[in-house]
Amino acid sequence: MFNPAVFLRDWCERLRSVRTLVSILAVAALSTVLVWMRWPTDSRMDIVSQGAMQVFRPLAYALACAVMLLIPAFPATSIVKERRSGTLLLLLQSPLLRADIYGGKFLSNLLLAAVLLSCSLPALAACVAMGGITISTHIVPLLVILCGMALQYTSLGLWISARGNSTDACLRWTYAAVLGVSVLSLAPIAIVGNVDSWQSFLAKSLTQLSPFGALRDITSSEATSTELALQTSWLQFLLVSVGFSAIVGLATGWQLNPIRFDRPKPTGVITEERSSGIRILRRFQFLVDPQKRKASIPSWINPVMVKEFRTRKFGRLHWLIRLVSLCGITSLLITLVAATGTVSWGVSRIAVILVLMQISLLVVLGPSLASGLIASERETGGWLLLRMTPLSPWKIVVGKLSSVFWTMALTLLATLPGYAVMIWIQPNMTLQVQRVIVSLLFCTALIIAISSVVSSFWSNAAAATATSYGILLTLFAGTLLIWLSKGKPFGESFVEKALLLNPTAAALAEIRTPGFENYQLTPLSWWIAGTVSGICLILLAVRVWQLTKPE
Repeated sequence: MFNPAVFLRDWCERLRSVRTLVSILAVAALSTVLVWMRWPTDSRMDIVSQGAMQVFRPLAYALACAVMLLIPAFPATSIVKERRSGTLLLLLQSPLLRADIYGGKFLSNLLLAAVLLSCSLPALAACVAMGGITISTHIVPLLVILCGMALQYTSLGLWISARGNSTDACLRWTYAAVLGVSVLSLAPIAIVGNVDSWQSFLAKSLTQLSPFGALRDITSSEATSTELALQTSWLQFLLVSVGFSAIVGLATGWQLNPIRFDRPKPTGVITEERSSGIRILRRFQFLVDPQKRKASIPSWINPVMVKEFRTRKFGRLHWLIRLVSLCGITSLLITLVAATGTVSWGVSRIAVILVLMQISLLVVLGPSLASGLIASERETGGWLLLRMTPLSPWKIVVGKLSSVFWTMALTLLATLPGYAVMIWIQPNMTLQVQRVIVSLLFCTALIIAISSVVSSFWSNAAAATATSYGILLTLFAGTLLIWLSKGKPFGESFVEKALLLNPTAAALAEIRTPGFENYQLTPLSWWIAGTVSGICLILLAVRVWQLTKPE
């Protein structure tokens, strides 16, 4: 019989959290504003036309984005907090079964998702009252899709939390996994295309993990769905979500085995005891030896930047080289596969895929690096040591920002070979590619500036990471949501002004993405992104100056 002890404790903790209250208010305000802006001025019902659908569609996508943004944060920190506080071992040694522990945490998060979704029910009821929207055809399938998303993200968050060692790292990996399951799972079908082959079959199977195919099905977006073969029904998505959650849940239950905590670490194998082939491979793998003795820091190099590279996980030079190599090879493979597999798409369509991949990588990687610059130092006590050094606040800020900027810049520059191939194929795209790269550089600066200034106002790295992801996803996804609602309720002028805040939209407009080709966003979008980044950097400098002063 299920023991509800863990469920009741976690549920009460969720209700006492300030983040829960903020999440409820955010969902309620978002759904209310979207319906209020499109509510008709007269009292006639619109049964035949698509008036209600024009407000139901952005509301459905807004709720999906809210689930992607708010739901994963709670399970991502649930188990790892137990481990760090020492209560996880106590739970595993108690009479509670592993199913009771996992089920309690899983059900508490699902109940929280149900509370958040209940805040949107008045807005959905208003769509039904406007006419043209039915409960059985639209409202119930939408709620089923949102519940399937909650199942996926809760199971993913708990699995990553069971494997992680810190809350901020679990948050980063969870949001990256959510992005991969929801957005990047659509990349294979976009590259391979809707053709009869085993590659296309596998790509179509991956699209069923994403909720956007089912959302397009119930919001009557037939054109794009047919073009990308996104024809997943809401029932298929629910079944896939249940199966996916069950598999991930079994993996999490196996991870919660108390025997795994008593297992000693492997001693490893001496290099000389390996085979000759493995030793030759390791010589190529460690051309940059991570274990060699480091030279002293020259006077012309910022010591804070060097400290960040040497202490940050995956910050050593050999990891940076691997990351850059992986990004470069991936960009070339995308260009090669898309050009050979779907020739009719053209070079511009391949460029759109590259831009979307780069933006996804920047949004995932940027906050994970920059949101812990100040917060993690204050949380671990390292900030006190920095205050005791003769380093000025300016040098601390420049050193920390440089460590993030060079990592992001190397990752961005590693994808340039794909653009070089496109320019070689179609030389008249040179100016477009140059403008896209400039837009991506401003996007990188904006991500770093916002994440770093958020980090300076928090003393907890996990909270800073979650806040950074929330702000950036609201900025990037929120403006695209306004673009999705162009015409009704938002006019073309308002949509263009909203897109000016998003340098990603400027890159998509320069590459002539369908739906963005009529917008002229550069160079005004660059000026806005630069101004916002400058203001954030000034706030960061002032905040660091305050933190370096005696208390």
